[in-house]
Amino acid sequence: MTIHGPQLTPAIKELQRNIEALNNQQFINVFQDRSLIKLPLQSVSRFYTANKRLYCETTTGAYLVHSHLHTLMDQLPPHQFLRISSSEIVRIACVKNFTLTKWGSFQVNLTTGTTTYASRRYTQQIRKAAQL
Repeated sequence: MTIHGPQLTPAIKELQRNIEALNNQQFINVFQDRSLIKLPLQSVSRFYTANKRLYCETTTGAYLVHSHLHTLMDQLPPHQFLRISSSEIVRIACVKNFTLTKWGSFQVNLTTGTTTYASRRYTQQIRKAAQL
């Protein structure tokens, strides 16, 4: 596919990234009730740890992931996912908005209705991602 325009604007760059993501759709192996499921990354809203296990959340439910969060972050497309704390990664397209709390951290509201909080350690990365 070829995109023609007078100049390379941020909107055209975003369109290019979205088209590339559709062409190179990636999958992640998850588990539910001891069954292996190949899940497209586009359906994932967030990855989070709970009870020393890593979970993947989608609109259809939560799935167990046999990996570590830091390893998973290296494998995910950086323009699609954002680490917001030491225990959570969110898909940027699923972020509805960020709200600054009175403690200086961000409240992250997802389009799925889930509300979570970012740690202050990742505040600078979130601000960079919000300006993209």
